[in-house]
Amino acid sequence: MDLSNIPSNLDFYFDDNLREVPVSTIDMIKGIEFKKKQSHSPQDNEEELAKTYGLIGVYSRIVNKIEDSKKYLSLAIEMNIQSGNHKSLFVNELRLAHTYQWETNYHKSNKLFKKLKEQSESDTEHSNYLDFVYQHYGKNLFDQSEYQLALKYVKKALRIRVEKGNKELIDSTEYAINICNEKIKQIKE
Repeated sequence: MDLSNIPSNLDFYFDDNLREVPVSTIDMIKGIEFKKKQSHSPQDNEEELAKTYGLIGVYSRIVNKIEDSKKYLSLAIEMNIQSGNHKSLFVNELRLAHTYQWETNYHKSNKLFKKLKEQSESDTEHSNYLDFVYQHYGKNLFDQSEYQLALKYVKKALRIRVEKGNKELIDSTEYAINICNEKIKQIKE
């Protein structure tokens, strides 16, 4: 999915709660609207439409439009199931778990994160996503004030990311580790 054709700034950064924050909320909303309009025009194929829905779901979560996020991620998941695209299904379920987390529906987020964690730990088809699962599961635990357990999973993500050598992902994980350590330190004081 080429994001360069979106005429808006979709960049974000992470705050002290490990949440994505748009650099420009207005631009991100414009980008979401642009992708929504694209989803109504003829697509090359169902796979591209599912990718579009997945992106709308992600960016809708980041601008805190949780119902839209759930709607579009559910549409993407449904299309992934129909097409048998297990890779995209896994990615969109991970995104949906993250949306449940932001909604503070921890019953659903915990259940889905645990399922994805088990899949990626035991299934070679999804093992490439293990660092993402650990990182996001850690953030889910962080939001539930389970800082020690969150730190454990974020450190697991870091070990994998160091092996992969992706500096941007390593930096993101090291930031999450620092935030977890700060929270743990605050509790001890």
